[in-house]
Amino acid sequence: MFARLFGSFLAVLVTALAVFGVAAARTTRASVLGEIELRLVSDASLLRTQVRSAPSPAELQAALREVGGALETRLTVIDADGSVRADSHADPRTMDNHNARPEVAEARSGRVGRNVRHSDTVGYDMMYVATAVDPDRPAGTVVRAALSLARVDHAVHAVYEGLAAAFLAVAAFGAVVTGLLARWIARPLREVREVAEAIAAGDLGRRAPLSRSDEIGSVSAAINRMSAELGRRMASLRAESSKLEAVISSMQEGVIACDADGRVQRCNDAARSLLDLRGDPTGLRVWEAVRLEHLDEEVKGVLRSGNTSRSVREAGTRVVGLCVSPVQGQGVVLVAHDLTEERRYDALRREFVANVSHELRTPLSLALGYVETLRDGAVRDEARAPEFLEVVDRNLRRLSAIVEDLLQLSRLESPATRVRPAPIDAEEFLAKLRDQFTPLAGRKRQALEIEVAQAGIAFSADPDLLERAVGNLVDNAIKYTQDGGRIVVRAARDGGEVVFEVADDGPGIPEPDLARVFERFYRVDKSRSRELGGTGLGLAIVKHVAQLHGGSASVESRAGLGSRFVLRLPARTSGGESVRAPLSRPA
Repeated sequence: MFARLFGSFLAVLVTALAVFGVAAARTTRASVLGEIELRLVSDASLLRTQVRSAPSPAELQAALREVGGALETRLTVIDADGSVRADSHADPRTMDNHNARPEVAEARSGRVGRNVRHSDTVGYDMMYVATAVDPDRPAGTVVRAALSLARVDHAVHAVYEGLAAAFLAVAAFGAVVTGLLARWIARPLREVREVAEAIAAGDLGRRAPLSRSDEIGSVSAAINRMSAELGRRMASLRAESSKLEAVISSMQEGVIACDADGRVQRCNDAARSLLDLRGDPTGLRVWEAVRLEHLDEEVKGVLRSGNTSRSVREAGTRVVGLCVSPVQGQGVVLVAHDLTEERRYDALRREFVANVSHELRTPLSLALGYVETLRDGAVRDEARAPEFLEVVDRNLRRLSAIVEDLLQLSRLESPATRVRPAPIDAEEFLAKLRDQFTPLAGRKRQALEIEVAQAGIAFSADPDLLERAVGNLVDNAIKYTQDGGRIVVRAARDGGEVVFEVADDGPGIPEPDLARVFERFYRVDKSRSRELGGTGLGLAIVKHVAQLHGGSASVESRAGLGSRFVLRLPARTSGGESVRAPLSRPA
């Protein structure tokens, strides 16, 4: 900046001085020539006066030599025929006819003749001025005065030398002043440039100096305002970017943002987990990072058409719903939804409907068949009618039990259902269960034992729901344990939980069935379960009661070695109405 300003100012200064010097030189030369011309006109007038006195040629020649030497001027008298009568610097006899001289010809026309040319007689440039002796007879005698221009050239040269010296002095002074001025202008500009470069590099805290009130100061103030505004906007953008990053990171859906070439720019943790991405996929083409069949064709199609594409893909053991959307021609965004559980729940719902239909159809068919038989006349058969009515009653009771358990499950899953806890003493609670189920166990000669690990186990829970859950476990243990078996119901405190265990020495549960025993209508031995009057919903009710209390239900069993069902509940001691605990989706 300094070099350009200095060079520009210096070039302007030198050009101005050069133009001024040339103009001054020309003006000086013209002025000197004008003064010489006036002097020659005066000398010619004096000579004309002397010629009018009619001296002899010898006297005239001597007078011209004397006057011309004194005036340092060449004086010439020319007759009407062009011959030279007298000359102050040469022999008139050796001089040629002068009527052809431009100044002489002009003087014979009645004007003052002027001319500048090289003189062959004296051998250098001369200025000539000629005039007629008698203005009324211009064709007569003409006097001419001439002066050598060598002296003029010397004078002009001296003027040129003075102008050159002045030019150099002014140029040197101007260079110094120009340098200082350029530095004075360039310094704040350099500071402003440094601040602008720092701002462009991201240092929005830099500010330009405001020590001047001219245009540069205005530019500095504008840059400072721009920096402050950029800082505010960048802070706003960073805040918005942080919010967006937090939203994307917290999403359960997998999100992958790609540029117009399909290269991954951003990927959240859900996408890495859902699509099994290994390492950092940033910079890779999305179909190189995500191993889904025909994904490259789908992404390229969206980039070309600008239309959103939706598809369902299998990604390993998961089912993934994929949505590929364009982003204003700048790339695409892939959003992956995990549909595995949804598909599983769809399958479970279909299975549930099928199970409900099957469970209801069998007792209904039997009841309707026997009712039809009775209507056809069997009601009058005193030996068979009671038997038929017993079958109808048993199947209707089974239907009623199924419907009651379904309604119970529906109530447990309803968002309006709330646990109404009350203080419960574990020993009293188990004693009540023992009294309730001892007659049923006695019919099968089974030993029903109650154990309380610690004295004084008190907690808070919904008594009705807890009785239903633990009662279902005890009822199942009695049903599926062989005659003469042993059933133990325990209560214990384990840290911040109360644990109920129902263990038996029955046939146990095969390992492949353990994961599904808490599902609706799932039975390990379907035919035996129906014979015993089971609905297949008891353990599902147990699981939902545990979840409503914020606890859990589990089972441990091995085929032939009995089973142990465990119900864990938080050991709350406060009463009152509790907030409903979140349930898992129905199995």
